[in-house]
Amino acid sequence: MKRLLAGLFLISSCCIAFAQTPVTGSGTANTIPIWTSTTALGNSAITQSGSNIGIGGTTSPGARLYVLTNNNGGEAILGNNTSKSQNTMPVGVAGVSNGLLGVGVYGQTNSTTGATIGTVGITVSPSGMGVEGINDASSGAGGDASGVMGVFNGGSGNGSGVIGISSAPQGSGVLGESIDSIGVSGTTTGSAGIAGYFDNSAAGNLLVGAVKGVHKFRVDGTGKGFFDGGTQTGGADFAESVAIGAGEGRREPGDLMVVDRGSSRQLTLATEPYSTLVAGIYSTKPGVLATPHLMAENIANEIPLAIVGIVPCKVSAENGPILPGDLLVTSATPGHAMKGTERSRMLGAVVGKALEPLSAGKGVVQVLVTLQ
Repeated sequence: MKRLLAGLFLISSCCIAFAQTPVTGSGTANTIPIWTSTTALGNSAITQSGSNIGIGGTTSPGARLYVLTNNNGGEAILGNNTSKSQNTMPVGVAGVSNGLLGVGVYGQTNSTTGATIGTVGITVSPSGMGVEGINDASSGAGGDASGVMGVFNGGSGNGSGVIGISSAPQGSGVLGESIDSIGVSGTTTGSAGIAGYFDNSAAGNLLVGAVKGVHKFRVDGTGKGFFDGGTQTGGADFAESVAIGAGEGRREPGDLMVVDRGSSRQLTLATEPYSTLVAGIYSTKPGVLATPHLMAENIANEIPLAIVGIVPCKVSAENGPILPGDLLVTSATPGHAMKGTERSRMLGAVVGKALEPLSAGKGVVQVLVTLQ
Protein backbone atom coordinates (compact mmCIF):
# COMPACT_ATOMS: atom_id res chain seq x y z
CA MET A 1 0.00 0.00 0.00
CA LYS A 2 2.85 2.38 0.82
CA ARG A 3 4.48 1.62 -2.55
CA LEU A 4 1.22 2.45 -4.36
CA LEU A 5 0.87 5.77 -2.58
CA ALA A 6 4.48 6.60 -3.33
CA GLY A 7 3.95 5.89 -7.03
CA LEU A 8 0.85 8.06 -7.22
CA PHE A 9 2.68 10.92 -5.51
CA LEU A 10 5.53 10.69 -8.04
CA ILE A 11 3.16 10.77 -11.03
CA SER A 12 1.26 13.75 -9.60
CA SER A 13 4.50 15.67 -9.06
CA CYS A 14 5.58 15.10 -12.68
CA CYS A 15 2.21 16.27 -14.03
CA ILE A 16 2.37 19.44 -11.93
CA ALA A 17 5.92 20.09 -13.13
CA PHE A 18 4.96 19.74 -16.78
CA ALA A 19 1.82 21.84 -16.34
CA GLN A 20 3.88 24.67 -14.93
CA THR A 21 6.34 24.78 -17.93
CA PRO A 22 5.71 28.30 -19.30
CA VAL A 23 4.71 28.97 -22.98
CA THR A 24 5.68 32.54 -23.84
CA GLY A 25 4.87 34.87 -26.70
CA SER A 26 1.79 36.72 -27.84
CA GLY A 27 -0.56 35.97 -30.76
CA THR A 28 -3.26 37.53 -32.88
CA ALA A 29 -6.75 36.11 -33.04
CA ASN A 30 -7.53 34.02 -36.12
CA THR A 31 -3.82 33.72 -36.96
CA ILE A 32 -2.32 30.25 -37.17
CA PRO A 33 0.58 30.15 -34.63
CA ILE A 34 4.14 29.16 -35.44
CA TRP A 35 6.85 27.95 -33.03
CA THR A 36 9.42 30.72 -32.95
CA SER A 37 11.61 28.70 -30.60
CA THR A 38 11.38 25.42 -28.76
CA THR A 39 9.16 27.01 -26.12
CA ALA A 40 7.70 30.14 -27.74
CA LEU A 41 4.85 30.76 -30.19
CA GLY A 42 4.25 33.68 -32.56
CA ASN A 43 2.11 34.67 -35.56
CA SER A 44 2.57 32.84 -38.86
CA ALA A 45 1.66 34.23 -42.29
CA ILE A 46 -1.48 32.06 -42.30
CA THR A 47 -4.83 33.38 -41.07
CA GLN A 48 -8.24 31.77 -40.83
CA SER A 49 -11.63 33.45 -41.14
CA GLY A 50 -14.43 30.97 -40.79
CA SER A 51 -13.53 28.14 -43.15
CA ASN A 52 -11.34 30.35 -45.41
CA ILE A 53 -7.55 30.28 -45.17
CA GLY A 54 -5.39 33.27 -46.09
CA ILE A 55 -1.63 33.37 -46.73
CA GLY A 56 0.51 36.46 -47.09
CA GLY A 57 -1.00 38.95 -44.64
CA THR A 58 -4.70 39.03 -45.53
CA THR A 59 -6.98 39.03 -42.46
CA SER A 60 -10.21 38.39 -44.36
CA PRO A 61 -9.55 35.75 -47.03
CA GLY A 62 -12.29 35.68 -49.63
CA ALA A 63 -11.87 32.07 -50.71
CA ARG A 64 -11.15 28.65 -49.24
CA LEU A 65 -7.48 29.42 -49.98
CA TYR A 66 -6.45 33.01 -50.64
CA VAL A 67 -2.78 33.82 -51.32
CA LEU A 68 -1.54 37.42 -51.34
CA THR A 69 1.88 38.63 -52.49
CA ASN A 70 3.50 41.91 -53.51
CA ASN A 71 6.41 40.29 -55.33
CA ASN A 72 7.00 42.22 -58.57
CA GLY A 73 8.41 39.26 -60.45
CA GLY A 74 7.24 36.24 -58.50
CA GLU A 75 4.22 34.03 -58.22
CA ALA A 76 1.47 34.06 -55.63
CA ILE A 77 1.13 30.29 -56.07
CA LEU A 78 3.75 28.03 -57.65
CA GLY A 79 3.11 24.36 -58.33
CA ASN A 80 6.25 22.39 -59.18
CA ASN A 81 6.15 18.71 -60.13
CA THR A 82 9.68 17.34 -60.62
CA SER A 83 8.59 13.95 -61.97
CA LYS A 84 10.38 12.87 -65.18
CA SER A 85 7.70 10.35 -66.13
CA GLN A 86 7.24 9.79 -69.87
CA ASN A 87 4.08 7.71 -69.77
CA THR A 88 1.98 9.76 -67.33
CA MET A 89 1.10 13.45 -67.09
CA PRO A 90 2.71 15.01 -63.99
CA VAL A 91 0.73 18.11 -63.01
CA GLY A 92 2.13 21.25 -61.38
CA VAL A 93 -1.21 22.83 -60.48
CA ALA A 94 -4.63 21.24 -61.00
CA GLY A 95 -7.99 22.96 -60.76
CA VAL A 96 -11.18 20.89 -60.66
CA SER A 97 -14.81 21.99 -60.67
CA ASN A 98 -17.94 19.85 -60.65
CA GLY A 99 -20.41 22.71 -61.16
CA LEU A 100 -22.67 22.91 -64.20
CA LEU A 101 -21.07 26.27 -65.05
CA GLY A 102 -17.86 25.59 -63.18
CA VAL A 103 -14.34 26.70 -64.04
CA GLY A 104 -11.37 24.46 -63.28
CA VAL A 105 -8.73 27.21 -63.42
CA TYR A 106 -9.51 30.93 -63.60
CA GLY A 107 -7.03 33.75 -64.23
CA GLN A 108 -7.95 37.41 -63.74
CA THR A 109 -6.10 40.72 -63.84
CA ASN A 110 -7.69 43.90 -62.54
CA SER A 111 -5.40 46.65 -63.84
CA THR A 112 -7.12 48.96 -66.33
CA THR A 113 -3.79 50.01 -67.88
CA GLY A 114 -0.75 48.22 -69.19
CA ALA A 115 -0.53 44.90 -71.04
CA THR A 116 -2.07 42.75 -68.33
CA ILE A 117 -2.76 39.06 -68.90
CA GLY A 118 -5.20 36.87 -67.04
CA THR A 119 -3.46 33.55 -67.66
CA VAL A 120 0.00 32.80 -69.10
CA GLY A 121 1.32 29.42 -70.19
CA ILE A 122 5.03 28.96 -70.98
CA THR A 123 6.95 25.97 -72.28
CA VAL A 124 10.59 25.63 -73.39
CA SER A 125 10.09 22.22 -74.98
CA PRO A 126 10.31 22.17 -78.81
CA SER A 127 7.17 20.00 -78.87
CA GLY A 128 5.45 21.55 -75.86
CA MET A 129 2.46 23.85 -75.53
CA GLY A 130 2.14 26.95 -73.38
CA VAL A 131 -1.57 26.39 -72.78
CA GLU A 132 -3.53 23.32 -73.75
CA GLY A 133 -7.28 23.07 -73.43
CA ILE A 134 -8.96 19.67 -73.58
CA ASN A 135 -12.66 18.90 -73.61
CA ASP A 136 -13.55 15.26 -73.10
CA ALA A 137 -17.30 15.74 -73.52
CA SER A 138 -18.95 13.18 -75.80
CA SER A 139 -21.49 15.72 -77.08
CA GLY A 140 -21.99 19.45 -77.44
CA ALA A 141 -21.11 22.04 -80.05
CA GLY A 142 -19.41 25.42 -80.36
CA GLY A 143 -19.07 27.28 -77.08
CA ASP A 144 -20.89 24.46 -75.23
CA ALA A 145 -17.95 22.09 -75.68
CA SER A 146 -14.64 23.92 -76.04
CA GLY A 147 -11.07 23.05 -75.22
CA VAL A 148 -10.09 26.71 -74.84
CA MET A 149 -12.47 29.68 -74.84
CA GLY A 150 -11.42 33.30 -74.70
CA VAL A 151 -13.90 36.08 -73.91
CA PHE A 152 -13.38 39.84 -74.12
CA ASN A 153 -16.20 41.78 -72.45
CA GLY A 154 -14.79 45.28 -72.77
CA GLY A 155 -17.11 47.90 -74.22
CA SER A 156 -14.20 49.66 -75.94
CA GLY A 157 -10.58 49.18 -76.86
CA ASN A 158 -8.83 46.53 -78.94
CA GLY A 159 -8.94 43.63 -76.51
CA SER A 160 -8.81 39.99 -77.51
CA GLY A 161 -10.34 36.89 -76.03
CA VAL A 162 -7.33 34.75 -76.96
CA ILE A 163 -3.89 35.82 -78.21
CA GLY A 164 -1.35 33.29 -79.45
CA ILE A 165 2.29 34.27 -80.03
CA SER A 166 5.09 32.05 -81.30
CA SER A 167 8.72 33.01 -82.02
CA ALA A 168 9.63 29.60 -83.41
CA PRO A 169 10.39 29.41 -87.17
CA GLN A 170 7.79 26.66 -87.59
CA GLY A 171 5.65 27.50 -84.56
CA SER A 172 1.97 28.39 -84.33
CA GLY A 173 0.54 31.28 -82.39
CA VAL A 174 -2.77 29.46 -82.04
CA LEU A 175 -3.18 25.80 -82.96
CA GLY A 176 -6.63 24.30 -83.34
CA GLU A 177 -7.07 20.58 -83.96
CA SER A 178 -10.22 18.51 -84.30
CA ILE A 179 -10.69 14.83 -85.11
CA ASP A 180 -14.12 15.06 -86.76
CA SER A 181 -15.22 18.69 -86.72
CA ILE A 182 -13.74 22.21 -86.72
CA GLY A 183 -10.15 22.95 -85.78
CA VAL A 184 -10.54 26.71 -85.30
CA SER A 185 -13.85 28.61 -85.29
CA GLY A 186 -14.31 32.37 -85.16
CA THR A 187 -17.63 34.02 -84.34
CA THR A 188 -18.72 37.62 -83.85
CA THR A 189 -22.11 39.08 -82.98
CA GLY A 190 -21.20 42.70 -83.75
CA SER A 191 -22.29 44.34 -86.99
CA ALA A 192 -18.78 45.79 -87.34
CA GLY A 193 -17.06 42.73 -85.90
CA ILE A 194 -14.69 40.36 -87.70
CA ALA A 195 -14.95 36.63 -87.19
CA GLY A 196 -11.39 35.99 -88.39
CA TYR A 197 -8.53 38.47 -88.85
CA PHE A 198 -5.07 37.76 -90.31
CA ASP A 199 -2.22 40.27 -90.34
CA ASN A 200 1.31 39.52 -91.52
CA SER A 201 3.45 42.52 -90.54
CA ALA A 202 6.35 41.22 -92.65
CA ALA A 203 4.14 41.27 -95.81
CA GLY A 204 4.36 37.49 -96.18
CA ASN A 205 1.48 35.12 -96.80
CA LEU A 206 -1.75 36.04 -95.02
CA LEU A 207 -3.32 32.61 -95.26
CA VAL A 208 -2.26 29.13 -96.38
CA GLY A 209 -4.52 26.10 -96.71
CA ALA A 210 -3.12 22.57 -96.90
CA VAL A 211 -4.24 18.93 -97.00
CA LYS A 212 -1.89 16.57 -95.10
CA GLY A 213 0.89 19.12 -95.36
CA VAL A 214 0.48 19.78 -99.11
CA HIS A 215 -0.43 23.40 -99.82
CA LYS A 216 -3.66 23.81 -101.80
CA PHE A 217 -4.27 27.55 -101.61
CA ARG A 218 -2.70 30.70 -100.25
CA VAL A 219 -3.30 34.43 -100.06
CA ASP A 220 -0.11 36.45 -100.27
CA GLY A 221 0.77 39.78 -98.69
CA THR A 222 -0.59 41.75 -101.63
CA GLY A 223 -4.01 40.14 -101.29
CA LYS A 224 -3.57 37.92 -104.35
CA GLY A 225 -5.06 34.43 -104.08
CA PHE A 226 -3.59 31.19 -105.51
CA PHE A 227 -5.86 28.13 -105.76
CA ASP A 228 -4.62 24.80 -107.16
CA GLY A 229 -8.12 23.47 -107.83
CA GLY A 230 -9.64 26.63 -109.30
CA THR A 231 -12.40 28.69 -107.69
CA GLN A 232 -16.18 28.46 -107.53
CA THR A 233 -18.42 31.40 -106.62
CA GLY A 234 -22.12 32.01 -106.14
CA GLY A 235 -22.38 34.25 -109.20
CA ALA A 236 -22.29 33.37 -112.89
CA ASP A 237 -20.37 36.18 -114.57
CA PHE A 238 -17.16 38.18 -114.54
CA ALA A 239 -17.83 41.87 -113.90
CA GLU A 240 -15.73 45.02 -113.89
CA SER A 241 -16.48 47.94 -111.58
CA VAL A 242 -17.06 50.95 -113.87
CA ALA A 243 -18.31 54.47 -113.17
CA ILE A 244 -21.57 55.91 -114.46
CA GLY A 245 -22.35 59.59 -114.82
CA ALA A 246 -23.53 61.43 -111.73
CA GLY A 247 -26.60 62.57 -113.64
CA GLU A 248 -27.53 59.08 -114.79
CA GLY A 249 -30.14 58.74 -112.07
CA ARG A 250 -30.99 55.35 -110.63
CA ARG A 251 -29.65 52.36 -112.56
CA GLU A 252 -30.49 48.77 -111.72
CA PRO A 253 -29.26 45.25 -112.50
CA GLY A 254 -30.18 44.08 -115.98
CA ASP A 255 -29.71 47.47 -117.63
CA LEU A 256 -27.82 47.42 -120.92
CA MET A 257 -24.94 49.93 -120.82
CA VAL A 258 -22.81 51.66 -123.45
CA VAL A 259 -19.54 53.61 -123.34
CA ASP A 260 -19.98 57.31 -122.51
CA ARG A 261 -17.97 59.18 -125.13
CA GLY A 262 -18.12 62.40 -123.15
CA SER A 263 -16.10 61.03 -120.22
CA SER A 264 -13.15 58.78 -119.41
CA ARG A 265 -13.83 55.21 -118.25
CA GLN A 266 -17.51 55.89 -117.73
CA LEU A 267 -20.79 54.34 -118.88
CA THR A 268 -24.24 55.53 -119.75
CA LEU A 269 -27.58 53.83 -120.50
CA ALA A 270 -28.07 52.37 -123.98
CA THR A 271 -30.77 54.28 -125.90
CA GLU A 272 -30.11 53.68 -129.64
CA PRO A 273 -30.48 50.53 -131.78
CA TYR A 274 -27.36 48.69 -132.97
CA SER A 275 -24.95 50.88 -130.99
CA THR A 276 -21.31 49.82 -131.41
CA LEU A 277 -20.61 51.52 -128.09
CA VAL A 278 -22.28 48.60 -126.28
CA ALA A 279 -20.19 47.72 -123.18
CA GLY A 280 -22.08 45.08 -121.21
CA ILE A 281 -24.91 44.48 -118.74
CA TYR A 282 -25.36 45.76 -115.19
CA SER A 283 -24.60 42.55 -113.29
CA THR A 284 -27.16 41.19 -110.84
CA LYS A 285 -24.77 39.00 -108.83
CA PRO A 286 -21.17 38.95 -110.06
CA GLY A 287 -19.18 35.78 -109.58
CA VAL A 288 -15.97 37.82 -109.81
CA LEU A 289 -15.81 41.61 -109.52
CA ALA A 290 -12.63 43.25 -110.78
CA THR A 291 -11.73 46.78 -109.74
CA PRO A 292 -8.68 49.05 -109.93
CA HIS A 293 -9.46 50.37 -106.44
CA LEU A 294 -8.20 49.12 -103.09
CA MET A 295 -10.64 47.20 -100.90
CA ALA A 296 -10.77 49.95 -98.26
CA GLU A 297 -11.67 52.68 -100.78
CA ASN A 298 -15.27 53.88 -100.75
CA ILE A 299 -16.18 54.35 -104.43
CA ALA A 300 -19.40 56.12 -105.43
CA ASN A 301 -21.24 56.03 -108.77
CA GLU A 302 -19.80 52.70 -109.91
CA ILE A 303 -21.69 49.61 -111.02
CA PRO A 304 -20.61 46.01 -111.71
CA LEU A 305 -20.57 45.62 -115.50
CA ALA A 306 -20.90 42.01 -116.68
CA ILE A 307 -18.59 41.51 -119.65
CA VAL A 308 -18.26 37.68 -119.64
CA GLY A 309 -20.63 34.98 -118.42
CA ILE A 310 -24.37 34.48 -117.95
CA VAL A 311 -26.41 37.35 -116.54
CA PRO A 312 -30.06 38.55 -116.53
CA CYS A 313 -30.69 41.32 -119.07
CA LYS A 314 -33.66 43.56 -119.85
CA VAL A 315 -34.93 42.82 -123.36
CA SER A 316 -37.64 44.06 -125.73
CA ALA A 317 -39.46 42.20 -128.52
CA GLU A 318 -39.71 45.42 -130.56
CA ASN A 319 -37.63 43.80 -133.35
CA GLY A 320 -39.45 40.49 -133.21
CA PRO A 321 -39.82 37.60 -130.72
CA ILE A 322 -36.60 36.52 -129.07
CA LEU A 323 -35.60 32.83 -129.16
CA PRO A 324 -32.72 31.09 -127.36
CA GLY A 325 -29.56 31.56 -129.41
CA ASP A 326 -30.57 34.90 -130.96
CA LEU A 327 -27.86 37.55 -131.06
CA LEU A 328 -28.84 40.60 -129.03
CA VAL A 329 -28.06 44.25 -129.71
CA THR A 330 -29.06 47.57 -128.17
CA SER A 331 -32.58 48.86 -128.86
CA ALA A 332 -34.53 52.11 -128.87
CA THR A 333 -35.98 51.19 -125.46
CA PRO A 334 -33.53 52.64 -122.88
CA GLY A 335 -31.47 49.98 -121.14
CA HIS A 336 -33.02 47.10 -123.15
CA ALA A 337 -31.59 44.71 -125.73
CA MET A 338 -33.44 43.37 -128.78
CA LYS A 339 -32.92 40.67 -131.36
CA GLY A 340 -30.45 41.70 -134.05
CA THR A 341 -31.64 41.09 -137.62
CA GLU A 342 -29.62 43.52 -139.75
CA ARG A 343 -26.33 41.66 -140.17
CA SER A 344 -24.59 44.64 -141.73
CA ARG A 345 -25.14 46.68 -138.54
CA MET A 346 -24.29 43.96 -136.03
CA LEU A 347 -20.49 43.96 -136.24
CA GLY A 348 -19.28 45.40 -132.91
CA ALA A 349 -22.88 45.88 -131.71
CA VAL A 350 -23.66 42.39 -130.28
CA VAL A 351 -23.78 42.12 -126.48
CA GLY A 352 -24.48 38.36 -126.34
CA LYS A 353 -26.79 35.41 -127.02
CA ALA A 354 -30.23 34.92 -125.53
CA LEU A 355 -30.63 31.77 -123.45
CA GLU A 356 -34.35 32.23 -122.84
CA PRO A 357 -37.28 33.30 -125.08
CA LEU A 358 -39.45 36.44 -125.02
CA SER A 359 -42.47 36.31 -127.32
CA ALA A 360 -43.75 39.87 -126.92
CA GLY A 361 -43.41 43.09 -124.94
CA LYS A 362 -40.59 43.63 -122.48
CA GLY A 363 -39.01 41.35 -119.93
CA VAL A 364 -35.81 39.92 -118.47
CA VAL A 365 -34.01 36.88 -119.91
CA GLN A 366 -30.71 35.10 -119.20
CA VAL A 367 -28.02 36.21 -121.65
CA LEU A 368 -24.62 34.69 -122.41
CA VAL A 369 -22.47 37.82 -122.62
CA THR A 370 -20.18 37.55 -125.66
CA LEU A 371 -19.29 41.02 -126.88
CA GLN A 372 -18.60 41.00 -130.64
